Amino acid sequence: MFVKHFLYTFLALCTSAVSLAQFQFRTEVSRQSIGINERIEVKFTMNEKGSNFKFPSFQNFDVVAGPMQSQNYMWVNGESRNEFSFSFVVQPQKKGDLTIGPASVEYQGKVYKTQPVTIKVGDAVQEDPRQQRRNDPFARMREIEEEFFGRRQQQQPQTPQNVGTGIHVVAKVSKTNVYLNEPVTVEYGLYLGADAGISSMGVKNAPKYENFWNHTIEQKEMQLSEATLNGKVYRYLPLQKAVLLPQKDGTLKIDPLELEIDEQYFTGREDVFGRREIGNRKKIYSSGSKTLQVKSLPLDKQPADFTGAVGTYTFSAKANKTKLKANETLELTVTVQGKGNLDLLTLPKPVTPNALELYDPEKLGKVSKNMSSGMEGTKTEKYVIVPQYKGTYTIEPLLFSYFDVISKSYKTITTDSITIEVTEGPELPTNKPQTTANEIANKQEMQPLDKTIVWNEGNFLTENNSFYAWWLLPLVLLPIAFVTRNQIEKNAGNTEGNRLKATNKLAKKYLSAAKTKIGNKEAFYEALERCMHNYLKARLKIETSEMSNETITELLEHHQISTEDISTFMQLKTTCEMARYAQMDIQTMQNDYDLAAQWINSIDKQLKK
Repeated sequence: MFVKHFLYTFLALCTSAVSLAQFQFRTEVSRQSIGINERIEVKFTMNEKGSNFKFPSFQNFDVVAGPMQSQNYMWVNGESRNEFSFSFVVQPQKKGDLTIGPASVEYQGKVYKTQPVTIKVGDAVQEDPRQQRRNDPFARMREIEEEFFGRRQQQQPQTPQNVGTGIHVVAKVSKTNVYLNEPVTVEYGLYLGADAGISSMGVKNAPKYENFWNHTIEQKEMQLSEATLNGKVYRYLPLQKAVLLPQKDGTLKIDPLELEIDEQYFTGREDVFGRREIGNRKKIYSSGSKTLQVKSLPLDKQPADFTGAVGTYTFSAKANKTKLKANETLELTVTVQGKGNLDLLTLPKPVTPNALELYDPEKLGKVSKNMSSGMEGTKTEKYVIVPQYKGTYTIEPLLFSYFDVISKSYKTITTDSITIEVTEGPELPTNKPQTTANEIANKQEMQPLDKTIVWNEGNFLTENNSFYAWWLLPLVLLPIAFVTRNQIEKNAGNTEGNRLKATNKLAKKYLSAAKTKIGNKEAFYEALERCMHNYLKARLKIETSEMSNETITELLEHHQISTEDISTFMQLKTTCEMARYAQMDIQTMQNDYDLAAQWINSIDKQLKK
């Protein structure tokens, strides 16, 4: 067997290669048909060193080890050749034909992708100890040494000096001195040295961002790249990115991200081929906390209409037409655009004359959260206006005030007034000729009897048709009243139906923002947590953004809220905080939405008592 292995190695070194002038990037797997309890090694190999390497998401697979980077030197027909590779060990989550998607890398300005690979996964197979060791990507060399040299490596490795210095978890904050509500970005990343590797990784403690409004920037795929830390080059993997808006002035702390890592390290021994042996151990790595100095907004020269907008903005109000007929519709679009706390600012509401009927606005917008600007985009409210009468009307100018972080001063943008001309329609009642006071006085005096009126002879009541109508009306209304009363009593007895109606009414009032986000995990749970806090702020008259879980619990207990409902709130809050790290399907989001609606209804009943 040793001879066979030697021959394979010798043939691999002597096989002709494709011309080095052409960049090659491919996926190699150790096996393409496995049992569900088996593991395979997936290697992405290139013949020249590329940059910006991106590996696939490994959907339907669990990553057991990796990424592991290696570089090999070979001689082919008297010429040297490099080979660079990134390796992973994965295990399938289910049976069937599972696909490993393409990886990508950049080389000389072009993006290259590997071909997808299909793995056939069948029933679990019975493994003997040797097969189990083959599933370990680092056990093969130890097996060869045991078979052909009759000795086994020591099980307890000797720890070399400076172990673990090649792994760092770092938090990078865009700025440390900001104003209240000024966006700040934070990025947590993992730095791996040239000889460092990890076999698994999990979040031990996630940052809670207390005293911050926060939005996590979703990453579609993890991207491995090169980065410099303290003058040294590392492999860099971004872990979490977020936009933060400080809601309190003073010194605020950004919590650290803590990871539990199974790190790979060199034991200090070498295998039969002279390669250093790799061991594994668990270790906790923390990014460390960061502090921000948050300044309150100046109170002097603060405009009366200021509602908390911080950033750099433009503002406009435009009507799609200014000349129309009565009962026709026009649209008034109010838009703010720029960089800053767009998700939290409030747009001014237009003031119109009574003759112009103003409907609730349709809220639109396109706000992107990114690491360069925090929040950037537009926020729009579109009003429908319907004039009722003919005439000329004026929509007064709108004022939008914000604190400009560049000039560190307040600025106010004023739109132009908008004149609406209604060319056709009924006249305003106030435009009709007014009755004079003398005419009114004359009409209030007793007038003489008009002798020209001719009265019909006979019985005035019985010959009048309305007499019979009024006489029969109670007989007709009586059975209707009985039916209506029975229906009311039936509805009153439908406790479950009434409860659902009340729940739906409260949910529509407080949870509407979350309901529209079902299907978008990050946005839904962010909105759900904000909606629950808004409900508590409205019903308990408190500022929940400045309170801890313990303080909120004490307040609910003070209002004699049941232990079950307090526990439900904490459960939902924990789910919202951890949703960014877990897989959530639409049904799970719907269940959490229903649970929040029931919770609000239950709390509301207890507070009314």
